[in-house]
Amino acid sequence: MLLNDELPNHDHASTSLKTLLLVFALVLVGVLGYLVYQQNTAPDETSDSIVPKKTANTNPPETTKTPATTSITAADENLVACGDTAAYGFDLTFGAKWTGHKVKQILQADMDPQPGYAVVTCYFEMPTTSTEDTWVNADSTHDAKYASAFAVSVYTPAQWTLSQQEANIPTELGHNASYYWGWSQAQAIPDDLTAVYADSKNVVATFKIAD
Repeated sequence: MLLNDELPNHDHASTSLKTLLLVFALVLVGVLGYLVYQQNTAPDETSDSIVPKKTANTNPPETTKTPATTSITAADENLVACGDTAAYGFDLTFGAKWTGHKVKQILQADMDPQPGYAVVTCYFEMPTTSTEDTWVNADSTHDAKYASAFAVSVYTPAQWTLSQQEANIPTELGHNASYYWGWSQAQAIPDDLTAVYADSKNVVATFKIAD
């Protein structure tokens, strides 16, 4: 019969194909194994003695910025902050007794009566522990709980001439073509400030017209 005669040929072809596929698979495995072996056994071309090339830094080095400082002269330290210091400023030097002192100013426009007797009057005041109403409360010459030990006034030449006709004549400290400076001591002072009151004459002795 023809069908039975063709079966042996079919089995033979199947066996040949399987053999061919097996050989191909073995060859493929061998090639892959060889490639893996070559990769694992290849010499390391990186040497410890090779120094990496440094890239030049073209950016300028960073610097730490420090705040600018201003040199303070003795005149700056002693310049009295009262009125227009650029026009008629003056210097005074205060000793340790005057720690905590303040300057209270009255400009000509604020003086009573008008017209004002001076361009400005600078009252030098110190804190007091006195419980008297005069010192507990503020007035035109001192702040609350302060007392004025002395005052320095700045005058025009015309105002200075008039001041010499007053009952309480100020003592001249200095003058230039535009202004006169005069000082006067307080008429009253609390008991705890007698030391600075007595030292007032030493302070005004350091008077200097600001440059």
